[in-house]
Amino acid sequence: MIKHLSKKIIMAFLTTALTLSTLSGCGKNGNSSGTGKRTEGMVYHGQDVSEPLELTMYLIGDKAADFDKVYEKVNEILKKKVNATLNVKYLPWASHDTKYSLLFSSGEDFDLIFTASGWGHYEDTVAKNGFYAMDEDFRKTYAPDIQALLPEIAWEQAEINKQVYMVPNYQHEYGMEVVGVRGDLMEKYHYSDITSPTELEAFLRDVAKNEKDLKPLGSRNGGDLAGYFFYPKQYPLMGGSLGLLFTYNINDNDDSSITYTIDTDDFMNYAKKMREFYKAGFWSADTLSSTEARSDSWQQGRAAIMSWNIGTVTRLAREMNAAHPDWKATFVDPLSTNKKQFNAYINNGVGINAASKYPERAMMVINELMTDKEVYDLTSLGIEGVHWEAAENNTYKSLPASENFPANGTCNWGWFNMDLMRSEYVENKDDVYEKQRKTIEDWNKKAADPHPYVTFSFNNENVKTETANVNSIISKEFDPICAGLTDDPEKAVEDLRKHLNAAGIQKIYDEIKKQAEAFWESKK
Repeated sequence: MIKHLSKKIIMAFLTTALTLSTLSGCGKNGNSSGTGKRTEGMVYHGQDVSEPLELTMYLIGDKAADFDKVYEKVNEILKKKVNATLNVKYLPWASHDTKYSLLFSSGEDFDLIFTASGWGHYEDTVAKNGFYAMDEDFRKTYAPDIQALLPEIAWEQAEINKQVYMVPNYQHEYGMEVVGVRGDLMEKYHYSDITSPTELEAFLRDVAKNEKDLKPLGSRNGGDLAGYFFYPKQYPLMGGSLGLLFTYNINDNDDSSITYTIDTDDFMNYAKKMREFYKAGFWSADTLSSTEARSDSWQQGRAAIMSWNIGTVTRLAREMNAAHPDWKATFVDPLSTNKKQFNAYINNGVGINAASKYPERAMMVINELMTDKEVYDLTSLGIEGVHWEAAENNTYKSLPASENFPANGTCNWGWFNMDLMRSEYVENKDDVYEKQRKTIEDWNKKAADPHPYVTFSFNNENVKTETANVNSIISKEFDPICAGLTDDPEKAVEDLRKHLNAAGIQKIYDEIKKQAEAFWESKK
């Protein structure tokens, strides 16, 4: 509306607005605004940044106790480099799913926000025209350091309808699981390593047959083994219970086919094998009603193995060995011959609000968050000498005050940069630590670009009723099959197929294939 006012009224309005901004220390509601006297001639990568600005950024999670102290220092640097400061707000874990979209629909005045493919509202927000489009010229002009840093595939992953709407993070984050295992039991039964599902099964049978005080999986069940005995070369197309029914070929990035797993011979064979495992005593009879956490049985010495990501398994193994060195906890990779794919770069990122008044300056701020070493250390670890101290080879040691600003725990994930990222210093580099380091080093050497479907997100809007019906059947029939709790697995699978067909699984399958095909075409 301002453009319709006379020049005299505009000047009066701006003078009043500037006065109010100065008195309050920020713009209306603490959102983006000019913040003071111009710094004439100030430039950033050749772009004029004379006008001082305060930008508002939203992160996900819970605000750390020392967050404001840390970002006061971040703002000192941003002020000097891009003539802007950040006013950071948080969307709590418990409510971000509902509050995230409301920020856009309500017209909230903000500039930057954490986003991620699938779980972090990226695709949904783009579909609602919530994010600012970042074409290559925009990126090169306002974030040249990021443009030079990120591989082309990162931008390709972020593309929706040939346009980019987020700055992806830069790290090789592996979602592949490994198996945490009791090394003393491996020695007892003469296993130097476990590198295939066949060897894993043999080990589990040895434990089940000979160990009276523990079970192979404790309170967990065959669902934890699906990746090894059901679809070792396939991968769930999406998260959630429905995702278990549809897979793609993780080993072939040119294969766009989607498999409905329940109708395959592999699933029937898996159902029969899980029944065998249950009868052999691999897990407890109350597995489906157990409220134990995934790692409890293994940590407490009641199970021989546990399957999870390499970081978690390594951490737990080292903790177990500190308390029970005779257990010799370690990890193995039963899918050692599979190529290792790291998560998509868009598993974390930062978007710019399409309604931001200052998208160019917002992009400059992202550039600094991601590529300035001092800023990066601050947002990742806090204040040096207070929350952490530097150690050898770009590592860090946490100090007691780090509980008030946990390392990499304040939603700085959107601008992760593995070239700048410090790893935690380990005083006692034991065998498990060294094995993790060497394993990841090996994975990095052999790492393959993620399959395009890593970033696929299914919208069930057209099949809501069918999805609800199918999810109900999964909990009642699919889960017991995975746990080996059906007396006749062959009949149980046949019944499951019939009931899923009656619930509308074909309509869901058709919709998934339709969306997957459109997604695949958009990535060409």
